[in-house]
Amino acid sequence: MKINFRSAKEQHPTQDNGMQVLYAPGKRLAFRLRWYLILLLILLPPAWLAGRYGLAMLRVEAPALVRLPTLEVRAMQPGQVEAVNVQPGDHVQPGSPLVQMDNPEWRLRLNLLQGSAVPAAADGLTAHNRQVLQALVDRAAARVRDVRSLVARQAATRGELLEAQNALDSREAERLAWERSLAGGNEAERYQHQQQREARWLTKRLQQMRIDASESGRVAEVIAAPGENVGPGTLLMRLERSGPAQLWVYLDPKDVEHATPGSRLEVRLPDGSATGATVINPAESANPLPSDLRKPFSSPTRGLMVPARFDQPLADTWRVDSLPVSVRFARSGWQWFGLKD
Repeated sequence: MKINFRSAKEQHPTQDNGMQVLYAPGKRLAFRLRWYLILLLILLPPAWLAGRYGLAMLRVEAPALVRLPTLEVRAMQPGQVEAVNVQPGDHVQPGSPLVQMDNPEWRLRLNLLQGSAVPAAADGLTAHNRQVLQALVDRAAARVRDVRSLVARQAATRGELLEAQNALDSREAERLAWERSLAGGNEAERYQHQQQREARWLTKRLQQMRIDASESGRVAEVIAAPGENVGPGTLLMRLERSGPAQLWVYLDPKDVEHATPGSRLEVRLPDGSATGATVINPAESANPLPSDLRKPFSSPTRGLMVPARFDQPLADTWRVDSLPVSVRFARSGWQWFGLKD
């Protein structure tokens, strides 16, 4: 049997038994494109992996966070939050009122001192003043009883009980001083001067209860709420300063060679644009990678915390605290996008 590789159908693919086939060219083209598509789908994954591996040989990628300088606003005096004058997102200037606070106990004591600062105070205590002093002592004693019961239930500390007892002793000492002021004119006069000094001290402290902004910035978070009782050092709000933004890079420990001051890197912003940055300090700690910065199907890892500074001021659009971005370092001996390692 002789095999003929040059058949009439191969030489004339558009004819079949002498008849013209109109759809033959299109069918042959679709058949050819289908095989090209299958070949492309087969070669695409290896090509993608080869490209990723080649890029990894030329550069080092790492996740990072944009961090803005913040200022914590804390209460300097114990008291109660009367009003919060700002909301998150508001821009403030130096001297802008932030939080208005008050101390009801101090104000009650001041009213008591101002009410007793009359010439008749040298003759003795009035019944009203005596009742007010007794009410303060009773309130302090009730506070001691409440704290003692909380300590028994392990709901309060020994320090809080000691503070309540000291407050009770102070109230009783004030009442005793009032009683002694009746003994003689000189002692009453000295006590009256002491009351005046105390009244001035309370007036000054109450005037300092308003908290103003010490510098310009943007209100990032408001923690305190009106009516809340706070103590000295309680965090009230956070302000974002107007200073330059920083970059915290979570660098893989195997790429520690890039964690040196002066190392150049490129920052990829969420819209795809790029800007340059420079490492300013070596890594001093290794922290767990945040969940939103982890790549899919990757196990939780720890990265070297490398601080960097942007070469140009960051646009207001991207001045967002904890904004996730990606950074790229160039491998040693390579120039990449005009950056040198």
